[in-house]
Amino acid sequence: MTRASPKGWAILAAFGVMFAAVGLQVVSVIILGLVAGLAFDWTSAKFFVLGGMAAVVPNALFALRLALQRGRSPESYPAVFFLGEFAKIGLTVGLVAWIVHAMPDVNWLALVLGLIVALKAPLFALLVVRDAPRDWPPKGGSST
Repeated sequence: MTRASPKGWAILAAFGVMFAAVGLQVVSVIILGLVAGLAFDWTSAKFFVLGGMAAVVPNALFALRLALQRGRSPESYPAVFFLGEFAKIGLTVGLVAWIVHAMPDVNWLALVLGLIVALKAPLFALLVVRDAPRDWPPKGGSST
């Protein structure tokens, strides 16, 4: 097995940090959706998960765009960030509008709660990233 290059480690590290918040969003929406389904009904769980995914999908696309921007000219970062943020907000609003239009009898409470949980989950990503090893990627040693 060959060792990864330093640039390869940097790309893996960027993807790991970029998608930690998105992964936390997915996990929190699915777990709380299951809790909503077991505690209330599965229709509420469906709208909870749909509301959460209306925020998760644009965030994942935004994180992917930012990760792909790494290594390019630093002058382009602000433009990519702000245009990506604008597109993320527009896509989130569009997905919520599509859900409301496509689904009969929307459970607004579950939909909005799913959206709120997904949007607030990245705040807890700081706790996850804070506990990550600080010497990653490894500088030497065996490549197992």
